[in-house]
Amino acid sequence: MKPLTQSTLLAAGLVQHPVVARKLWTGSAADLNNIVQTAYTIGNGRQAGLPIGIPGSDVVPINHDSLWRGGPFTSSTYNGGNPNESVAHFFPGIQENIFKNGTGDESPLLGNMDDYGSYELMANLTVSIAGIKDYSSYRRTLDLETAVHTVSYTANGANFNTTQFCSYPDQVCVYHIRSNKALPEVTAAITDTYRTRPKSAVTCSANGTHLSGRTEANQGQGDIGMKFDALLSVVGRGNFSQTCGDTGQIVIPGGSTNSLTFVLASGTEYDPKKGTAEHKYSFRGVDPYPAVEETVSKLRSKCYSDILARHAKDFSSLFNRFTLDLPDPNNSASVDTAKLLAEYTRANGDPYVDGLVIDYGKYLFISSSRPGSLPPNLQGKWAPDVNPPWSSDYHIDINVQMNNWLTEQMGLGDITDPLFEFIADTWVPRGTESARLIYNATGWVAFTNLNIFGHTGQGDDASWANVYHDPAWMMATVWDHFDYTRDSQWYKTVGYPMIKGIAAFWLDVLVEDKYFNDGTLVANPCNSPEHGPTTFGCAQFQQVVWEVFDHVIRDWDASGDADQDFLQRVKKSFDTLDDGVHIGSWGQIQEWKMDMDVKGDKHRHLSHLNGWYPGYAISGKYVGNKTIHDAVVTSLLSRGDGTEDSNTGWEKTWRASCWARAGDVDHAYDEFKYTIAENFAPNVLSVYEPPGKVFQIDANFGQSAAGLAMLITDIPQLAGDSSTHSVILGPAIPKQWAGGQVKGLRLRGGGSVDFSWSDDSVVDRVTVHNRSLPIKIANKDGKILYGS
Repeated sequence: MKPLTQSTLLAAGLVQHPVVARKLWTGSAADLNNIVQTAYTIGNGRQAGLPIGIPGSDVVPINHDSLWRGGPFTSSTYNGGNPNESVAHFFPGIQENIFKNGTGDESPLLGNMDDYGSYELMANLTVSIAGIKDYSSYRRTLDLETAVHTVSYTANGANFNTTQFCSYPDQVCVYHIRSNKALPEVTAAITDTYRTRPKSAVTCSANGTHLSGRTEANQGQGDIGMKFDALLSVVGRGNFSQTCGDTGQIVIPGGSTNSLTFVLASGTEYDPKKGTAEHKYSFRGVDPYPAVEETVSKLRSKCYSDILARHAKDFSSLFNRFTLDLPDPNNSASVDTAKLLAEYTRANGDPYVDGLVIDYGKYLFISSSRPGSLPPNLQGKWAPDVNPPWSSDYHIDINVQMNNWLTEQMGLGDITDPLFEFIADTWVPRGTESARLIYNATGWVAFTNLNIFGHTGQGDDASWANVYHDPAWMMATVWDHFDYTRDSQWYKTVGYPMIKGIAAFWLDVLVEDKYFNDGTLVANPCNSPEHGPTTFGCAQFQQVVWEVFDHVIRDWDASGDADQDFLQRVKKSFDTLDDGVHIGSWGQIQEWKMDMDVKGDKHRHLSHLNGWYPGYAISGKYVGNKTIHDAVVTSLLSRGDGTEDSNTGWEKTWRASCWARAGDVDHAYDEFKYTIAENFAPNVLSVYEPPGKVFQIDANFGQSAAGLAMLITDIPQLAGDSSTHSVILGPAIPKQWAGGQVKGLRLRGGGSVDFSWSDDSVVDRVTVHNRSLPIKIANKDGKILYGS
């Protein structure tokens, strides 16, 4: 008898065709006591909201991405954590001691976190509809393709529908109410109950309700806190009146209309272009209110349908650049998303949920990174508190990097510009001073923790602060943008200047290894991120610097740089640089040049495997080397599944990507499923350390990247490699994804690929678009599908 394969069942109509996961939905309002695990997200890059969806008394916490306390808005003497005078004279002695003993102390170089500050919630948008107490037929939905949040319910014999979204084209967050009967009295307000020193002010006029405030400054500093403004107004055509309540709220009398549209615009006086020595690192721009008022004025006569259409067209054009269609064998699309997440198990998984999670990472990136905004922080842009975890800052020892692993392959490279501008505007200027004051080096440097005020000094604990290779690691994201787009003009003017600054720094600080006396160049001192002693030759340091030098050499012709002396210095150092790839006594990739790894150490970071994934200092340089491959596998097995040390989502999804690059579908999909089962909340946001309530967005982005790693292996070519670029499609597609398809997956060197696979999860159909450079595409069985 002929076996019943997935293809046969599909043909017989007994298995559902692949579906595109596009919506989150649930049958209850979000929990005000657990917003980050129950509310859905909306955002336009600069603004972000978490609609709660309570019938009759709704609340939407609103963030504005540049609203931070701290830095020069807290203290006029803020110096970015840098020492007041050079400490570089300590550097040689520290290095000598470490080379003598193998480990040592770099405390004379440590800095401080004074006046570092924090991201803050701006305010709550509240909307009340009179008389609604009991309701039925409740449904709350987030459409990922259009970024439109809706709540529908029945109350008092009428059907109500509220719609919320944050529009990038119009730079406002929108709250729309519609009913099949005349609306009761509606009251809308912007409330700030979080700040008492100084207290925010609310006023109401024909323009709407206006919230104005400042962040808190240190005592005795005067009125230097960051000014912010938000304006809420009714827009659109309608025959209704509005009045101002006694606490500054907008009041629309009942019986006058069956629909209302509110728009909320916001701004701060933060200006990243003022973060230079020329501007005394003030970061202080102009009064934000005129621009806020102008934004609202442009919409006063606009109808809601036009505002919605512009928003949906803009968002969907980005969202649909890349699509992944996976099967829905359990009809999961018809099940409450919270129930799906609660029932998702590591043992069984659910391909529909897998696709939903991958899509949601894409959605979150589009919602939190748009031209003119800041890049996503630790919580993306969604922090319903004035004291969020880790200040909602920018950690660059894994988190910011992981935030961007999905972007280029999903066709979102052009909305990664906020990151590149953020680096150029806030890291490089003061980071140049950090390099000089701490290391007496040219170029620029920064460390683990970064705020939006150029905090490039080292922190106060070497275990997490002495990681000055992190900016070199960030250059992988910069260079990737060029490698995928081949945009030489962008590389000359934006990308390469940052990379050159980092390369120049490392040319100055690398030293010859005087412990092993092997003639190689190493970093000294160094700490592997959050793990182990202060030593020399940490694997991740060496690997990311190796990649930076490779970037410079490989794409020298595209850089437009005429400084041949610099190129020769890079080549000379590259030739003798320790690449950070050493096999230890139990067959592992060593985390340090000294063989100090403990077998069975379950530390959350995979720093020594950075060159395997997401980098290529291992996977590219040693491609086809079984000894190295086996050492990577040994290290992954030793590090465990990401449970014992912190139980974070990002550590699991990083492991999933590493296993996918190794072509190990079982381990890759197991970690992928485990991440969802253990670390994803009912609203599909990632939980840092369950059962806690801390949301951290990196695993959301990282899980999308892990899905991509299972779909494609596209490793950069090394400097000097003139062979045809090779790609493997479907290196680790699980059998549960059988019959799926991909459209618009971007390729290194330009262009994109569409492909599909059958019941055996082996890619068998390929279409390449807009590719000019030669490429060879194979499936995991080695069959050539395109090129030669």
